[in-house]
Amino acid sequence: MDQVELNPTIPMKAFKEQLQKEYQVGFSIHQIFRAKSNAKKQVQGDYRKQYEVRRDYIFELQSTNPNTNVKLEFESEPNSNATLRRFKRIYVCLGGMKKGFRACLRDFLGFEGEFMKGPFPGQILTAVGVDSNNGIYPWLIPLLSLRILKAGNGRAISYMLLNNLCEVFNNKLVEGQDKPLITCLEYIREYMMKRIYNVIKYTTRWNGSDKYQVKGPWQDQQVVDMAERVCSCRKWELTGLPCKHVIAVLNNKADNGEKIGELHTYVHKVHWLETWKAAYVHKVEPIKGRSMWPISDCPIKITPPLHHNQPGRPKKKRRQSAGERSQKKGENGNGANGSKTDGASGSQTHAASGSGKLTRKFISVTCNKCKNKGHNARTCKGQVGN
Repeated sequence: MDQVELNPTIPMKAFKEQLQKEYQVGFSIHQIFRAKSNAKKQVQGDYRKQYEVRRDYIFELQSTNPNTNVKLEFESEPNSNATLRRFKRIYVCLGGMKKGFRACLRDFLGFEGEFMKGPFPGQILTAVGVDSNNGIYPWLIPLLSLRILKAGNGRAISYMLLNNLCEVFNNKLVEGQDKPLITCLEYIREYMMKRIYNVIKYTTRWNGSDKYQVKGPWQDQQVVDMAERVCSCRKWELTGLPCKHVIAVLNNKADNGEKIGELHTYVHKVHWLETWKAAYVHKVEPIKGRSMWPISDCPIKITPPLHHNQPGRPKKKRRQSAGERSQKKGENGNGANGSKTDGASGSQTHAASGSGKLTRKFISVTCNKCKNKGHNARTCKGQVGN
């Protein structure tokens, strides 16, 4: 059981080798399969029995997590006095995540569903929000789809158009899709609890002057210089906005009783409202018509620059660079000369040129008068048809 608990996805062959090495006894593959199944049942729980204790789990969840909403729904039963009811779906919204979502001030939600892989069919539907750092903030776990509560009527304050945030969250839940009901819910709850801890787990070390070493999760370690107002991640320097490492330093200074002043002073002035107002305080003034212009008394007369007429019709389209033309040719599947070749007859057909038009190169013109090829009606000299 220890091997299965440490590595639930252990291959059957490796599990068999470990047991034979530990007990010095040979086992068949069928015995190994039953042993692994029994071990997984003890570690993860029984699929059927977890439905029997689901009310106990709800009471424990709500008693330890205040303001948690749980709704349980059963299949319709004609006998109202029946003591056995078949599970249909459950809705869970943890109180802490609900308050955190409201504190994000973003009424922006993404929804995604994943199928469960256990013996009982079902689907896990999740709702994911966005925090102030554009990170995912999962807050609703409707298992088997009950309904979504109203989050608010404000504005999203986000430019996200894709559902990638839900894809990121569901990718973390892959290992919980094949687990029993309560074990699956606990897997999601523990992930959310761990994620909150990892997000705020940034430790700062002061060097005695103006520099701090900030260490976070996932091997994230940076140096913040509060005097120069730079961070080694370069986000503060490039964008003018304090990065998460700077925020960790400010929190550390505030916890130690140091005065940090107004928070907006750590943002570059280019982002200040006063800067924006100053840029638009200057106006472009209107002018009078030509007849009311003042007459200059300068004796020098201005003439236009030298000019000569270009041959052909003036081009109005923007001239494309060589890189743009080669890229379009590659997208159209053309060869080096911008044309396609018919392998059967060896003749060449029309191909799209760099301007998006079809080229007339390699096309044989037919005259409307004499019906001969090689010239048109304008240049026809009355040749006799073939």
